[in-house]
Amino acid sequence: MKHTWTVGPEDARKRLDIFAAERLPDVTRSQIAKLLKAGNGKVNGNAASVHRFLNAKDVVELEDIVSTLEAHSGAPSAHDHAPLPDLRIIDKTPGYVVIDKPAGLLVHPDAKQQTGTLVDALLEFDPKIAKIGEYPDRPGIMHRLDKEVSGLMVVARTQDAFDSLKKQFAEHSVDKQYLALVHGEMPQDEGDIKFRIAHSKTKNRMAARPTHEEQGKAAWTHYHVLKRFRHAALVELDILSGRTHQIRAHLLALGHPVMGDELYAVKQPGRSLKSPRLMLQCVHLGFKDPKSGELREYDLPPIAEFKQLEDKL
Repeated sequence: MKHTWTVGPEDARKRLDIFAAERLPDVTRSQIAKLLKAGNGKVNGNAASVHRFLNAKDVVELEDIVSTLEAHSGAPSAHDHAPLPDLRIIDKTPGYVVIDKPAGLLVHPDAKQQTGTLVDALLEFDPKIAKIGEYPDRPGIMHRLDKEVSGLMVVARTQDAFDSLKKQFAEHSVDKQYLALVHGEMPQDEGDIKFRIAHSKTKNRMAARPTHEEQGKAAWTHYHVLKRFRHAALVELDILSGRTHQIRAHLLALGHPVMGDELYAVKQPGRSLKSPRLMLQCVHLGFKDPKSGELREYDLPPIAEFKQLEDKL
């Protein structure tokens, strides 16, 4: 049995997996994603990906999901019924939602991971977000946190809110503060790191470059030491630019990498303490409400792992 639908105007710009899930209420989105990845879904006669966005009058064809999955794997597995990532909502308005992103959750699909991202949880919460923003694979999103980083994020629910928030981020008027536990005894109580950020020539990560070099993009991180420990420090960080892996690359270049960072790490004496995760959290977010213009500020308490490691230090 094959399912066939013609897309109406009301479903234009809707993502294929969401469109199919709405018409097959007894089937999970992860099952639909598995079917599409196996090449058993088409749009206008052509194989379609999970994140294909539809247009009015598109013809969608989907093989019978139960029989196809059983043919490929014997029976639907427990993984096919795995729940979507939890969405920890801090605040929601008609224009945006503020969330606490957990560590280990990828914000949007990339080449290595297509499903089980924050985007999937957002679309489950509000399918209309699928039409918001500039890029189909990252609807409503104008900033992000690294997969290993937890903390505050804002996601737009309307295009007007997206445009306003994107402009605020571009103008660096959004207030973002992070908390980090870093290796080493920092020589100053506070300071600025202004190394440029570029792709590393030798490793699959970003690298900090001297400010006099032209390679890379300008980046600015301000740090303030809150507590000092033997071979470590608790640091508050403000980023005045938004480069990929900025904090992690800047602190590594300063000689004080974030605890638990497996990508930006060096082996040095005094760094034997094991960390349960990357000890970096966005604890404060402030921006102007896109509709009223009023300042909105959100704060999170430090995750429990900070206290646990501090006690060991």
